[in-house]
Amino acid sequence: MTHLTHSQISAAKDNDLDAVSAIIRETEALVQAKARQYAGSVDEHGNTLAEDLAQVGRITVWQSIEKFDGDTPQAFMAYIDRALHNAMSEARRAETRPGVTPYAAADFEKALTLACGDPYEAERIATTDEMGERKMSADRAYAARLSWLGLEYLDRPVSCDGEPLTLAMKLERETGLPAELVTAADIASHRRTVIRGQVHRVLGLLSERQRHVLKAGFGVAPVAQYQPGADDDELAADMGATRYQVQQARTKGSRRFSELYRAGALAW
Repeated sequence: MTHLTHSQISAAKDNDLDAVSAIIRETEALVQAKARQYAGSVDEHGNTLAEDLAQVGRITVWQSIEKFDGDTPQAFMAYIDRALHNAMSEARRAETRPGVTPYAAADFEKALTLACGDPYEAERIATTDEMGERKMSADRAYAARLSWLGLEYLDRPVSCDGEPLTLAMKLERETGLPAELVTAADIASHRRTVIRGQVHRVLGLLSERQRHVLKAGFGVAPVAQYQPGADDDELAADMGATRYQVQQARTKGSRRFSELYRAGALAW
C-alpha cells in the first residue's frame, strides 16, 4: 500500500525536489523497519546497527529513483523493497563479519539455510557438493562459522524442508509476537527458553545414571552439585555406585548428550 502517484515518481526521476522529498517521506517507515529487522543485536554501548543501516537505506532509496524503470507506484515500492534488502544485507555483513568477505558470508548463509539454522552443520555442508559452485574449503567454512557465531539478527535464515523462514517469523510462530515487533531482547529471552527446554529433553533421553551424574556436575535441580573428579567418591556413595561407574557414566553420558544436543539444535 502506497500513497505515491505515477506522476510523483516520474517527476522524481526528473529530479523534482518536491517529488523526491515525497518519496523519501513515503519510504521512511519502510527504511526504519528494515533497518531494525536487519540490525537485531546490540553492541556494548547499547547502540544497534539500525541507525547506520537506516542511513544506508535512505541513500539506497535516493539511488533507486533514477534506476527504477517500471511504471506503477506498486512496482516502485516492490523495487525499493528489493533494493533495501540487497543494500542492508551487504552493509550488515560488512559490519558484522570482520575478516570474512561478503561472498563468504553470503555462501555461509546459504549453507545455514540448508542446515536448518544449525551453524555447526552449516560449516560441514559448506564444504560439500550441496553448495554446488559455491563449495567452500574447510578453512574458509571454519572462519565463516566463527564469524557467524554470536550474531543474531531478525532476518537470519532458519529455513528447513524447503520452507522459507526467518528468525523473526520463527519467533512469531513460537511466541505469538508479531514479526515486525520482535526485538533483540525477545530473541535472547526465547533462546534461553528453547535451550533450557532442549537441555532437559536431552537429559531425559539418557540413562538414569548418566542423567544423574551430568546433573550433579552442574547442580541441575533437584541434584546437588558435585565437582567432577574431586567429589566422585562422595557422589558414588550417594548414588550407591562405584567411583568407576560414576566416571564411566560421565564419559558416556557427556558424549551422548553432545550428540543429541547437536541434533536438537535444529530446533533453534
